[in-house]
Amino acid sequence: MNLNFINYLVEATDPRTPHPEDAIFAGSAAAAQAVNGLDAVIANPAGVTIKWDGKPALIFGKDQNGQLAVMDKYMWDKGVFATSVEDWKTYDAQKATGSLRGDLYNMLERIWPLLDAAVQAPGFYWGDLLYAAPLQPVQDKFVFKPNVVEYRVPVNSPLGKTIANSTAGIVVHQYYSKPGSTPVQWSGQGLVNVPGGIAIFTPAAGSRFSLRQPVQVARAARAAIQKYGASVDQLLGSLPQSTRDRIKTYFNKRTTGQTTQELHDWLQANVSKKQYDVLVGENFDGLLFAPTPDGEISESVAYTGLKQIWNSIYNYKQNLARQLEQQVQNVEEYVNGMPAGEGFVYPSTAGLVKIVDRTKFSAANFAKNI
Repeated sequence: MNLNFINYLVEATDPRTPHPEDAIFAGSAAAAQAVNGLDAVIANPAGVTIKWDGKPALIFGKDQNGQLAVMDKYMWDKGVFATSVEDWKTYDAQKATGSLRGDLYNMLERIWPLLDAAVQAPGFYWGDLLYAAPLQPVQDKFVFKPNVVEYRVPVNSPLGKTIANSTAGIVVHQYYSKPGSTPVQWSGQGLVNVPGGIAIFTPAAGSRFSLRQPVQVARAARAAIQKYGASVDQLLGSLPQSTRDRIKTYFNKRTTGQTTQELHDWLQANVSKKQYDVLVGENFDGLLFAPTPDGEISESVAYTGLKQIWNSIYNYKQNLARQLEQQVQNVEEYVNGMPAGEGFVYPSTAGLVKIVDRTKFSAANFAKNI
């Protein structure tokens, strides 16, 4: 079956692809590179693709002898090749936790022969499962929710017609020619949609994106880096990596609503006393503060700059996310009943640019897993 009804995605196999705004914690040069990455998205919006919220992530394919293997990313990284569901059970039993995944085994039993039929060439494919049983229309739409995002696909759309003729569905984005090779974007070759089998999705879903340059927002991000970059670099350079990571964690938690504390209060329970004294101090004489000319205590230039740079890049990214969300076609996305998806990905020359609205998807994902 022709797979041209949707485009393909380059998405990192590393789930820790950073958010652009977090680049400042690697220094002002990295922050400037993140802004350049957002500029690149605007310059070539045709390269933007939907970041599907599938689960679980699977790497599957056939060796030179035509034998199918299906692994999760941890098995793949360890060189474990599972050629049966029994291999999954053995792997899980030998882990330190020894915990088994009963429901997952049943799902693998169902889709194993479907993947075997779909793979037509040697090599391995990285994908995310979207559904593992036939879907029935709900008010003329196919509805599935593999993780946090709920998807609704019109029955009469090209994608809907493919779903109607499938038992399961997986979105595929990367290809390995062999174990240990560098992954590349999947070309659309080597996998086929077999009637009644597993539908092979490629993630743009027929959407064609365009973007307007938010001039003032982009200018504010550059201005913040230029004004505060040296001070922020000096602050971060005086801290160990573990402390920088904790401050980044705070920014993330504050954004997703996991804390409402101010940073100096949050740090008291989340860094060592030594680092707390360096950053805050008993009399607010740490690196986050500075006296004003009239003797009052205020934020230091470096801390103000850290917030300004992070927020300005975040605002730039959010502007692009809002523009892109309005242009998704052929599939509806919802988080907690409100229109929203996991976000978008763009493969810039400097690396992947992840455009995710953290106030929606990230907050919902956190709430789901507590």
